[in-house]
Amino acid sequence: MAEMKRLIFGEGLMSPTLTGDKQITLRKYRAGSHDFVKGEVVRGEFKDGLNILLQITADTEKKPFSELSDREAQEDGFGTAEDAFNGLKDYYPDLQKSDLLDKIRYEILK
Repeated sequence: MAEMKRLIFGEGLMSPTLTGDKQITLRKYRAGSHDFVKGEVVRGEFKDGLNILLQITADTEKKPFSELSDREAQEDGFGTAEDAFNGLKDYYPDLQKSDLLDKIRYEILK
């Protein structure tokens, strides 16, 4: 049996996920790491201490960071696309605007 795919979240992101305020995450594209399809169930691993089953609500969207809109960035809790880019550099220090991003939409499994 194949191992369940997982999404790892940093501190402070469990609560907004539980309340439904956070239903999107932006990640730097890595081949095979975030290739989710709508309806897929994954394990959300939160640094806050819990693992929660999440359901993917749309196929993972890939596009260059340079095409990220302010609206999309705001959905993930950032003020602007530039804020998102700078915030994600904490996790991906070599991040360039020409790099692809993965936009992953999810909800708690019902």
